Amino acid sequence: MHSWKQAVARAFDGAEGYDGAAAIQAVVAERLARRIGAEPLARAPRILEIGCGTGLLTAHLRRHLPGGVLVASDLAPAMVQRCRARLAGTADLRFVVMDAERPAFAPGFDLIASSLAAQWFEDLPGTLARLAALLAPGGLLAVATLGAGTFAEWRAAHAALGLEAATPVYPALSDLAALACPGCTLAVSAEPVVEAHADGRAFLGSLRAIGAGTPGAARTLAPGTMRRVLRGFEAGGAQVTYEVATLLIRRARQG
Repeated sequence: MHSWKQAVARAFDGAEGYDGAAAIQAVVAERLARRIGAEPLARAPRILEIGCGTGLLTAHLRRHLPGGVLVASDLAPAMVQRCRARLAGTADLRFVVMDAERPAFAPGFDLIASSLAAQWFEDLPGTLARLAALLAPGGLLAVATLGAGTFAEWRAAHAALGLEAATPVYPALSDLAALACPGCTLAVSAEPVVEAHADGRAFLGSLRAIGAGTPGAARTLAPGTMRRVLRGFEAGGAQVTYEVATLLIRRARQG
């Protein structure tokens, strides 16, 4: 596994307080499950979940799509174990530790779903194409990920001081809409989800608690500079916007 991927897996493995800090993740998982529920699917769909985490989306999928087998996967072994514990005793649920960018399955899934995991892909277009290739004819790949407007308030607090935030650069919606998937149709939509924090340090603490404090090349600011950034962020209300993009990729039916 690539060293950066190992660092990401370790960060999420160590996120013992994930569920307590994952308010946004819970909201996004619930909304993605509702979107999936409005889509036509096989009566007993074979489902693959990418980046199951502690099972926020997994629980929704199993509740609303009780028929068929659901395979929950994650890059981080400890997350798979937490998901297994959350859903202990659930029928037709399997678990696997897997790098989604190198999926280890044959085609045939009626639904592949992923909530807030795709932003960690090193090759988003290639990975989505590989996952779409695992769909059965008529199958659906439903992905909730982050768009370019995410953390706009945090970036603005840096920019006001002539600085660049170390948060990742997420794709614009136009770039997501332009992704090519041979033999598929693609629909992209987005909506903002706003999270308020007591102050700037609470925001940073929430990122660490969910294992998301590992951007590829984070820069460390001097303490005085960070205090100025935090003051600017707090002057703006100490809230951050997550631009949640939903991609619905449908494989064409044969014939």
